[in-house]
This record gives sequence, structure tokens and C-alpha cells, in this order.
Amino acid sequence: MTKLKYLLPRVILALALACAPALAKADDATTQTLFTNVNIFDGTSDTLAEGMSVLVEGNLIKKVAKGEIGARDDATVIDGGERTLMPGLIDNHVHLNLTGLFADFGGAEYAQWDGIGAMAAANARDYLMDGYTTVRDACGQGDALKKLIDQGIVVGPRIYPSGACIGPQSGHTDWRSPRARAKGGPLAQVQQLNLAVVADGGDEIRAAARTNLSFGATQIKLTVGGGVSSELDPLWSVGYSVDEIKAAVEVAAFYDTYVMTHAYTDETVSMALDAGVKVIEHGQMVTEETVKRMADEGIFWSLNTAGFSPILFEHPNFAPGTPAGGKLAIAQDQSQDLIELVKKYNPKVVHNVDTVLSTLDQGRAHRDFEKYQFADWFGNHAMLISATSTAGEMAQLTGQRNPYPEQLGVIEPGAYADILIVDGNPLEDLSVIGARPKWFDAEPRGEGHDTIRVIMKDGKIYKNTLN
Repeated sequence: MTKLKYLLPRVILALALACAPALAKADDATTQTLFTNVNIFDGTSDTLAEGMSVLVEGNLIKKVAKGEIGARDDATVIDGGERTLMPGLIDNHVHLNLTGLFADFGGAEYAQWDGIGAMAAANARDYLMDGYTTVRDACGQGDALKKLIDQGIVVGPRIYPSGACIGPQSGHTDWRSPRARAKGGPLAQVQQLNLAVVADGGDEIRAAARTNLSFGATQIKLTVGGGVSSELDPLWSVGYSVDEIKAAVEVAAFYDTYVMTHAYTDETVSMALDAGVKVIEHGQMVTEETVKRMADEGIFWSLNTAGFSPILFEHPNFAPGTPAGGKLAIAQDQSQDLIELVKKYNPKVVHNVDTVLSTLDQGRAHRDFEKYQFADWFGNHAMLISATSTAGEMAQLTGQRNPYPEQLGVIEPGAYADILIVDGNPLEDLSVIGARPKWFDAEPRGEGHDTIRVIMKDGKIYKNTLN
């Protein structure tokens, strides 16, 4: 035994020395991809850098330079043919678990878990093939699908999951059946599957937030006011007090991350800001004073413009005369100054499609229209940075909890190699990344866009129609 005690450190040292050359060789063999002859939209600039090359090593961008870049002999070389190379897109408000299976939120109470999982995987693939290399799931997603994607088992974008949305009784995310809502009723399926959870008071909110974090949430989602598409809550309703919102903010801060809040009215947005919330979802009914405050305080605003297009009334769920249609009419009427206020104060707006309760085809059309509508209101450059560099900056709010700690949404050394090559110049024509002026009347299309020629995520190529 004594002899073994003295021999063991030597054996470990010998093994370490023997492995060292092999490890170095593995590092040396990290794959390289060289993109040549491309014009770059870097995620921030309002012009393209022409005649550029980009070297990717492993899953990171190693070098960006004009003209030629040296690469190893075994590097994969892709000639861009003077096309535009740009960051992968980021959608900051998706519902992978809540799209494709049911037409209203009540359907979540009766959906089967395997159908929910299968549809989420299908939605994830569809996002990636549309050029979205990162998404932030805004309700109902733990980190199980994220892990499968990160392991290469399922095809999809990077996911920042929020876990179950947390809201009050009779709030925007109270999707329980009448039986489950009754006093002493059974636990609702939406809560069993951790899609949406009802929490009243600071203690319940803290517990729900910690449960979400235990399921791998990277940030916390609260619904602090009424919604348009939900049934039990008036649009003007206030779901939580400032102190209740603070309970979630404190839990998030303990985990070095942040809270995002569903809020439409100026009152609920202001309450969320008073409580320390860093990201506002929707918020279209805010006043000029609040828009200025968000800009001054560096608040991120996840603003979905398609939801406030008159075209939305063509959806059966929002047709005039329906409850949701009545809510939508009020919301649109009270957001008349929205466009000019955003232009005046230039807050940090991030791309938000918010596809929910839709088929796969409807989801594709919604993504296409949201890009078009945002650009029509604020310009192509504003739309592009909202879906690239600004969104990447917001991802850093997850701090030490960030599963993807390097930079997202930019083309620069050290950033993740999430890259698209597209026909044409998106600063001049957003149709090259799929923007379309039609929504519900759009012709159904297949997977992806022909004009997106290359899709790389994390250094791996998922589509290449150039070589």
C-alpha cells in the first residue's frame, strides 16, 4: 500500500505528459473555415465593408481583414462571390413550445407532452434554416431542448430559455382550465409541464423564479399586466405590485441575471422599471416620458411591430367583434405616437417576432412580415441591428449564467462564428433575409430562403448553396 502511495503521483504525472502532445495536436487540428471575397455587415455599421475575408477557427471568428487572410492548407474555403456576410439573426421573443399544436392558450391544458416536444424541435429547425442562429424563448421552455441542440442531436439555434412564464391568477398567462382554477381544483397541466405558472405574492413569485432557474432558465419572465391574446385579463389590468416584481428581480440578481416583463400600458411598464426590470416586452402603449426614461436608463425594449399592424385584424383570433379584437383596437389606438417616439429617443430596441398559436406556415409568414414592418417604420439598418448587435448586447445581461459568454450578433475577432452569406445588400433590400410585405395572405413557402446562401452556427455549416 505504501509503495502504491508513492507510485501513484508518478503514474499520474507520466500519463499527463503522455497526453500533452495529443492534446496539443487536437488543438492544432481545430477546424478552420475561410470566407473570401465578401462584403461585410458587421452588426453595427450602416455601410458594408467591401472586399473582405473572414477566418473562422473552431466556433469563433479569428480574423477579419481586407483582402486575403492566411489559413491552414486543410481549411474549408468558401468564396462569397461579392455577396454580403453578416451575423446570424437573433429573435428575442419566441415560443417554441406554444406554436403549431393549438389555436388558443386553453389548448395547452390538453396537449400531449410528446407533441409539444416534437413541435418545439420542428420550430427550432425552422428558425435556424431561416437564418436565426440565436433565440430567446419567452415562455414555457426549460433547457432540455437547448442542451440537445448544443450537443448536435437536434438542429436549431442557440436558446436562452426563460422557463415557465410567471403571472398572477386571472393574468395573461393563467391558462388553467375552469376546473383547475376552482378552489381546491387539481394542479393544471400547464403548471405540471412548467409551461406557465400562477404565482401570487412575493413568496410564490420567488419560489416560481427559483424553480425556473433550477430548470435551466437563463432569465426570468413575468407578466405584470394584461395582454391582447389572453382571455381572463383586461388589457388595462395590473397584475403585480412593484414589491412583487422586485421579488423576482432580487432572485434574478442572486443568480446574476435579469427579469423581462410582459407589459403593454404605461403604468405597468413604469412599475416594472421602478422595480429594477431591465427588459420590457411589448410596451407599445407607453408615454413619451417613459420612452425617454427607457432610453436614458439603457433599458432593452423587445418591441414586436407586426402586432400593431392593422393587418393583424385579419387573423380570426383578432377579428373585429372578438374579445381579442376589441383589446387590439384599444392597444393600437393608444400607440399612435409610438413610431415617432422611438425615432426621437432611440432606445435599445431588440427584434421580437412573438409567433404563438400558429402553424408552421403561419410562423414563417409572421417572421417575414415582422422584418418588413419594422424596417418600414424604422429603416433597414435599425431592423438589422435590432436582430444582431443590440440583441447580442442584451444577451450579456445574463452575466455569469450566460451559456454563451462570447459575443453574439457581430462580425469581429473573438465573437461566435454565427454567420450568414446572403445575396445582395440587406441595408438596401431586406428581402434578401426574407422580409415580405404580406402576412396572412402570403403564399406558403418551404423551409428557409434561397437568398440566404450560407448558414453557419457555432462554426458549423448548416447550409451552403455556394460550393
